[in-house]
Amino acid sequence: MSFDLTYGLLFEVTILHNYYLDNGEKTFAAMSADDKEKMLKNFSVDSFLTIQPTLETNTELRNHKMLFKKSKTGFRIYTKIKEPDEPFLKIPASLTLNFIITINNFQFENFTNLDFAFSKVFLFSNVKPLTEPITFQYLPKINETKLISNSYLVSEETTADLISTLHPSEKQGVFGLVSLTLKGDKTSGNIITSQGKLTGPNFKIHFDNRKTLWKYINRKAKTEIETNAAKPLTQYGFVEIDPLTDFTPPQAEESLYANPSAKSIKKISGNYYSEIFI
Repeated sequence: MSFDLTYGLLFEVTILHNYYLDNGEKTFAAMSADDKEKMLKNFSVDSFLTIQPTLETNTELRNHKMLFKKSKTGFRIYTKIKEPDEPFLKIPASLTLNFIITINNFQFENFTNLDFAFSKVFLFSNVKPLTEPITFQYLPKINETKLISNSYLVSEETTADLISTLHPSEKQGVFGLVSLTLKGDKTSGNIITSQGKLTGPNFKIHFDNRKTLWKYINRKAKTEIETNAAKPLTQYGFVEIDPLTDFTPPQAEESLYANPSAKSIKKISGNYYSEIFI
């Protein structure tokens, strides 16, 4: 029997990042379907993070005849089935599967539009912890346009509770957790129906790219100029700088201005700056 006939999709988590998917100032969201497909061909989650089931979840996956499969855009959980939408084993609605996210790109903080807190982790879940307020942000679905923000950072109390459930070998360098329960707090977050049937939902973690003020430093002339507005940092494409409108006072019209890399970012008085030496 083929894999498709013996296993069905339990759920999928798609992870996107605008730093890799925007093309200069052309955003991924504004692209045509064909252009999005082109950008996704060069995209891989592995270039900025690692996501793996916890040791406890690995045990649950084996016990419930489930499989964890990574993809270029995230991961999928499959379960053995006896009918197209019916699991081989009955899955309890209370079953929770947890996945640890760690960052493997040292520039991630530079090009990601988030403020990081060492005492807190990001939680992406369909169930609100008891220690979180009613403003808790649930993990979006693939058709939602919501981007990940600092509102997904949970409290220090919740963070401590989450980390305490991990094996000692798993506690280092945790950026966030994906925690999905088969029955969510909201119907839209359910992974199986009340009859235990598969629905195969696709959840989404969509990071935004950081925008910075671009500071051009001429060491020889001992001058500095910076853009009037923050510009996006992207892996691909080029952001055109207009010397007449992007600076105050306007600069020479014939001047050319390079785009910065994501290697060097400074935060000054709440603003993020990219430095380009000319």
